[in-house]
Amino acid sequence: MYNCEAAILYGMKTKAQKKETVKELSQKMPEAEMVIFTAYSHAGEKGLSVAKMRELRKALRALGAEYLVAKKNLIRIAAEQSHLGKLVDVGSFDGSLGVVVGPKEGDSAALSKNVYDFSKANPVFKVFGAILEQKYLNADSFNELAKLPSKEVLLGRVVGMMQYPLTGLVN
Repeated sequence: MYNCEAAILYGMKTKAQKKETVKELSQKMPEAEMVIFTAYSHAGEKGLSVAKMRELRKALRALGAEYLVAKKNLIRIAAEQSHLGKLVDVGSFDGSLGVVVGPKEGDSAALSKNVYDFSKANPVFKVFGAILEQKYLNADSFNELAKLPSKEVLLGRVVGMMQYPLTGLVN
């Protein structure tokens, strides 16, 4: 017999709560420009502390993104319902999963850099990959994207390169 009080006490979700989680994820994932799949805990290891999780969520909120935590099966169902299931195999990820959902018109380079920096500072936090503009990036491709300089830095370099020959000519 299913005891609702025991489910609440031990952190188990009811069927209605699980459906609501899947509905929320399946609505937010296709609207996002970037969806990042992460693990915040691994079997047999201590996961992220509540303070670190709060720090991550605060940093992501500043960029217009959010961090959602759900069971692997619920994330898989939501990915399939939002037609992202063919891009990513959520079942192949290990550990406790979380999903970073970026804003529709957000800066995906800044978001990836923020998540990458957080993963470097917290070794238990692992990035499995991301979906960017309907294309899957594995962890290595995601890390390369995160290491790229910002748009402003690249524009500054271009302007500097264009000014260099003119400065040389004047001198």
